[in-house]
Amino acid sequence: MAATVSCAVAAAGLATGTVSAAEPESTSGTGRPALVHANAVNECNLNVRTGPNLESSALTTLTCDNYTTCRHAGGAEPCGPYVIGGTYSCVGTDGEQVTDDRWAEVTYRAPEAAFVAVACAAFLEP
Repeated sequence: MAATVSCAVAAAGLATGTVSAAEPESTSGTGRPALVHANAVNECNLNVRTGPNLESSALTTLTCDNYTTCRHAGGAEPCGPYVIGGTYSCVGTDGEQVTDDRWAEVTYRAPEAAFVAVACAAFLEP
C-alpha cells in the first residue's frame, strides 16, 4: 500500500511523490524518528561504518551536534534491536571505559546498511 504526498515544489519538477507504508521502522510510535549522535565523553566523535566492526570503512564521523536516524526504534533498547559484531572499546556515557560488541543500524546511507557502536553513542528518542 502506498500513499501519495503532494508538495508545492512544482518549480523544481517535484509535484508528487510516493511513500511506501512498508518503510523500515524508525519511529517510536510518535511519528518522530529516534536519533543517534556522539557523546561528549568521547570528545564528540562517533564513526558511522559500513559494517558492524572496526575493519569496516568509516563513512562519516558524527559529532555531538549532528545526528543520524536509527533504522529501528521503539523497542526495549534505544535504536535496537542491536547487531552483535566486532569488539570495540570507548568511554561510555557514564564516563567509564567499556568494551562491547553491540552495533546499532542507522539510515545514514539508506537503503544500504550503516552502523554505529552502541556503547559509544548517545540516543535521542522522542
